[in-house]
Amino acid sequence: MRVPAKVNLVLDVGPRRPDGYHAVRTVLQAVTLFDDLWLAPALSLHVECDVPGIGEGERNLAWRAAALLREAAGVSVGVRMRLRKGIPLGAGLGGGSADAAAALLGCARLWGVGWARSRLAALAAQIGSDVPFFLWGGTALGAGRGERVHPLPPFPAWPVLLVRAGAGSATAAAYAALDAAGQWPHPDPRPVAALARSGPAGWAAAARRELADRLGNSFESVLYPARPDLAALRAELLAQGALSCVLCGSGSALCALAPSAAWSRRLAPVLCARGTWAAAARFWPAGVAAAGGPWRQASGVGPRG
Repeated sequence: MRVPAKVNLVLDVGPRRPDGYHAVRTVLQAVTLFDDLWLAPALSLHVECDVPGIGEGERNLAWRAAALLREAAGVSVGVRMRLRKGIPLGAGLGGGSADAAAALLGCARLWGVGWARSRLAALAAQIGSDVPFFLWGGTALGAGRGERVHPLPPFPAWPVLLVRAGAGSATAAAYAALDAAGQWPHPDPRPVAALARSGPAGWAAAARRELADRLGNSFESVLYPARPDLAALRAELLAQGALSCVLCGSGSALCALAPSAAWSRRLAPVLCARGTWAAAARFWPAGVAAAGGPWRQASGVGPRG
C-alpha cells in the first residue's frame, strides 16, 4: 500500500465537547509524501518497521487497525506487515493515521472482507480522528472531532514545501494550551471548500493566491509563542517567497504554499543541509492506494534492497 501524508489547509478548533473532544472544522489535503506498507498472510498479527520504537501492540496504529478489523469481521487468520516510514513522526502530517487506514484497506483486501468504504470508516474513527480521511484522501472537509469526512473535488497538483522544526509537538498538550488560553482564532474552512468546489473554472492564476490568503490553524495562536523555532521558520519561508505558510495539525511541521515546484526543489536541500527536515511535495488527489501498476516497487513483501 502507498500511504500519503496530509496537511490541514484550514483547522478551526472549537470548544471542548461533553465527551472530552474538541469540535473541529478542517479542510484536509493529501500530499505526495509517503509511507509504504507491505502485507502478507500470516497466522497472527505482526508489524515490522524501519524506524526504531514503532513495532508490535496497540501503540502501533496499523497493528491496532488490523486487530480491530479481524475482530469485527470475524477473521481467524492474521497478517504480517512491514512498514517503511517516509512521513516524519510527531509532525502533524498524519503518518500514523495513514498507516492505520492502509492496514484497514490492505487487510480487508487480503482477508476477502468485502465491506464498503463507509463501513471501514466507522472502524477507522475508533482508531483516530484523522484515520477516516485517508480512506478517501484528496481534498476533504472534516467535521465532528475530525472523523466525519466529506470529500471535495481535489485541488490541482499545486506545489508545497513541507518543513519540520525541531522536536515533535504533542497533540494533547496543544489542545491543553488552547483550553488554558480560553479564546483563540477560528479560521473559516468554508471559503477554501468553496474554492475546491468551483472546479477548474475557478482555478485561474489568482486561485492559488486566494487559497494562500485563506489558510489558517487555531493552534498557531498558542504554538508560535511557545515555539520560537516554529515562528522563526515560518517567517523565513515567507521571506524566501512562500505564498503562505500554515501549521500542519498540531505541529511541528509547516506547509508552505510554493510559488513554483522549482522553488520547493531548490529550497528543500538548502534546509536539509543545515539539519532542518524538509521535503518538496505537491497536492495529491487520492488517499491510500494499492501498490499495483505504477506504484509497484517490489515483487514480495518488504522494502526494496
